[in-house]
Amino acid sequence: MLPITDLLSCTEPIDEFESLSPEQQHHAKTYTTGLVAASNKTVAGIAREVIPAQGKRAVNKFLTEYDWDEDQVNHERLEELQKHGETRWSQDGYIILDDSVNHKTGKELPGVGRFYDHAEGETVWGQNLVYAFYADEKTAYPLAFRLYDDDDDRTKYDLAREIITELEDEVGVPADTYLMDSWFTHDSNLIDHIESYDKDWIGPLRSNRQVTYGGEEIRVDALAERIDTVEREIDDETYKIWTQKRSVSELGEVRLLIAEKVTEEDDENPLRYFASNKIGAPSEHLIRSYSFRWPVEVFFEDSKQDLGFGDCEVRDEGGASRHWHLQMLAYSLLRLGPESSASGTQCSKASSIQVQLEYALKEAVYNLFSWVRDHPKQALDELMEEIEHLFLHSDGSDGSKGWYL
Repeated sequence: MLPITDLLSCTEPIDEFESLSPEQQHHAKTYTTGLVAASNKTVAGIAREVIPAQGKRAVNKFLTEYDWDEDQVNHERLEELQKHGETRWSQDGYIILDDSVNHKTGKELPGVGRFYDHAEGETVWGQNLVYAFYADEKTAYPLAFRLYDDDDDRTKYDLAREIITELEDEVGVPADTYLMDSWFTHDSNLIDHIESYDKDWIGPLRSNRQVTYGGEEIRVDALAERIDTVEREIDDETYKIWTQKRSVSELGEVRLLIAEKVTEEDDENPLRYFASNKIGAPSEHLIRSYSFRWPVEVFFEDSKQDLGFGDCEVRDEGGASRHWHLQMLAYSLLRLGPESSASGTQCSKASSIQVQLEYALKEAVYNLFSWVRDHPKQALDELMEEIEHLFLHSDGSDGSKGWYL
């Protein structure tokens, strides 16, 4: 664990955010620097490890007391991404709706409850956030989120509709197609809301959804036992496919696709059932399109492992919301970093931010060495005091795992 002596260069676009005062811009750059480079990404950890932070009280006040609009900051973040060809969105892109559970132990945090975590396959205690995410051939980044609260009257479907309204009416994301998992495909009102904006959608169906076939309504998994599939090669993968226009319960007439990827005999690869309002779309297009859901899973993994997604311990709901907005900002700033355009296939397919993180950490170390070189002995003594202070608080009691370089 080493002190961070200067703000990362990737945070410089924040200087152009008109919704933040110069002082607030400094705090936003400090916080995002901490989310990227600090080993402990809590308020206390960022204040301790990032020397320009001006102390824990200053960081905490920025999150919970300062007057700034995180929604406006989010819109400016998205506007900044549109200034660069490598992150500019298009009609050919996709908006992914998904949710993620942030595991917690405390009971006084906003929105905590028991939620089913699909990644873990069990119910856990934590916070549940509903996200919209953008992805295309060259880039991927979060668009907006809502915190789900059991005590609120709004369902996750309601939150997803709110996000869609924001993206379509306020932000103006041009992507033509929404992708979602079976949870969101289950709600016909959500589907209707997407279609009200003349947008397309693709989503999997649960095995018990009713399909009209042969003059009767049967479960889609029962239909799979009656049909004959055809093998097709799609992007060097072999699939057994059947597709037709069919009526599905609550969705009406859709393009129904039943697909199974052909793998080794020991690999478990169950049938997948997909529906879409792209009635005339070929199966190859639907399968290729749905593969663009993968970047949101990578975003959740990167955010939890490297960008402090689960490190917010702020009990104030507004402060927690700001933490997650700043975490999305940190993720996006890394996308705009100098290594992003130079890292070839990895970034062009929006797989991970590891290359950009490595660059940011190298920059932090370089800044530290430059600071030592450029300051007189008195300043070096002050730095050693900072380092000593860091190690005095690195016994693991604050959740720190250390910074290994």
